[in-house]
Amino acid sequence: MTDGWQDILHPGERVLWQGQPDGRVRFNGPQMPFALFGIIFAGFAVFWMVMAARSGGFWVFGLIHFFAGIVVALAPSLIGPYIANHTWYSLTNQRAFIATQMPFAGRELNAVDLRPSLGLDFDGRDPGTIAFHAKALPVVGTRTDSRPRFSQIPDARTVFALIRDIQKGTA
Repeated sequence: MTDGWQDILHPGERVLWQGQPDGRVRFNGPQMPFALFGIIFAGFAVFWMVMAARSGGFWVFGLIHFFAGIVVALAPSLIGPYIANHTWYSLTNQRAFIATQMPFAGRELNAVDLRPSLGLDFDGRDPGTIAFHAKALPVVGTRTDSRPRFSQIPDARTVFALIRDIQKGTA
């Protein structure tokens, strides 16, 4: 499991777990107000285009508003899964890694030292989120992550227990 990690891992460090966030599209929670507003906005644009076309006006101008409404309705539900499908997580016996490879932004690899004093938050869900109370420092790339987390990972309870074992030195 250490292929490609030669220049990244410290001496004696080994990879214990690797995973990726759940990338399913969901239409719930905080995205719903955006979806409702976008649908209403797009619907009004359609109404405006129909009325403009009936009166012989320039109805094509409404297409910009129609597509803007569709984007507002769908983007919040689609951006998260897109980012999730371009994100990978790894745990070693010393650090947690968060890797992303986004178009136009390039590759980023940030790491958090799993020292015993590091605070963690776990939401208790499956898929669940584990948040680290430390900055993630760049290993590849230049951006630091001030709120590192393993978001929406399957079997999060097992990963959380593994992190606790790493912090205790028993993993």
